Amino acid sequence: MRKMILVSLFIILTLTSVAQQQSNERFTRVINRLIEAMNKQDYAGIVREYDTGMSAAFPLNKTTMFFKNYESQYGKVSKIDPPQIKATDQAVCVVYFERGVLDLTIYINEQEKIKTFIFTTHIFPEPPPTPEKKPTPVPSSPKTETPPPTVEPKPEAAQAPEKTPVPSPKVESKQVPAQTPEKTTAPPPTVESKPIPTTETKPTQPSATPPIQTPAQPVPPVVPDKQQTELFPPFKGSWTVLMGGELRSGATARNLLLQQYAYEFSAKDSNGLRYKNDGKTNEDYYGYGKDVLAPGNGTIVEAIDGIRENSPGLRNPYAAIGNAIVIQHTNSEYSVFSFLKQGSVRVKVGDKVARGQVIARCGSSGNATEPVIHYHLQDSPYLQTAKGVKFYFERATVIKDGVSELKLIFLPNVGETIKTE
Repeated sequence: MRKMILVSLFIILTLTSVAQQQSNERFTRVINRLIEAMNKQDYAGIVREYDTGMSAAFPLNKTTMFFKNYESQYGKVSKIDPPQIKATDQAVCVVYFERGVLDLTIYINEQEKIKTFIFTTHIFPEPPPTPEKKPTPVPSSPKTETPPPTVEPKPEAAQAPEKTPVPSPKVESKQVPAQTPEKTTAPPPTVESKPIPTTETKPTQPSATPPIQTPAQPVPPVVPDKQQTELFPPFKGSWTVLMGGELRSGATARNLLLQQYAYEFSAKDSNGLRYKNDGKTNEDYYGYGKDVLAPGNGTIVEAIDGIRENSPGLRNPYAAIGNAIVIQHTNSEYSVFSFLKQGSVRVKVGDKVARGQVIARCGSSGNATEPVIHYHLQDSPYLQTAKGVKFYFERATVIKDGVSELKLIFLPNVGETIKTE
């Protein structure tokens, strides 16, 4: 009986390993054909790898635009890692380009045709910390700790202060005030001031502190749920919050975790209008083409350009994010800009950016129906799985119901106008 069980287990394990190997080979063949066509710029060959649904949703013109954009940004593929099987129809593969490294998530059917695929930025694991602080305290601590014990347990030293003035002058300075207060020797009291420097030197410090007094300057409030990164409004001038807020309308009902704290800002003129003329062209809108600024210091981990812009009132469902930029501030805070103007993205993956730096211009690509700046903060670089993070802006004039107020830390709300210099 036991032999039968062992034989059965061996057969099951053998069949499982064979199935995994066959599945791995299937994905390897498809990925190799895709990468070969990409490097040859054979966009029609890429489309031939699609299944019928993918061919209809991503025809030759869109495939050509998509891969030309990636090639201009990252270059050709130089190497790929073996695919990691996630499901019977899903695998993930690390792709090494000439100017970047991306993760390719690919879905295929039984006929080895591509159902869909996603390129995302590859995140390398951080190296473990290297603590090297032990050698510094070891040599110094025994030297400073051993003298006090030798001095403190000898009360006899006070009885013979005049016999040992040379070998231990410091001992006299500490013990003389305890038993010789009546002596009129001036040096001991002055030496005694060493253990009391805090009381004697403090009068000299207050004289230095008055210049630092800043009671007139506003102090930023303490916000318990504020993000770690200091974020400032990503624009100059006056912009009104069209959409957004602590819980964006319909976001939770539709389970759109990314949109929970997403905002759209629109520039307005002095009369509160978003556009001139009839608003039928993007150029009619006051925000179109204006600078988009980095809200904080960070590193570019995603930069998408080349998506055609929409006319007012229209959307692009095939590339909903449009031209976009993702900035990594910390391991859990990523700024995302979308709907940017085609051809205006000034940064590439790996660039370091500073707060206030111009990174692109306001546009109307992707899911935008008019020129706006879409901004949100999320907890990872992966747009398909990330969650929106509540965030606060710093130092701007907020105008609501005709009342303007300088706020040091604030959460934007719909209808408010944010003005920066």
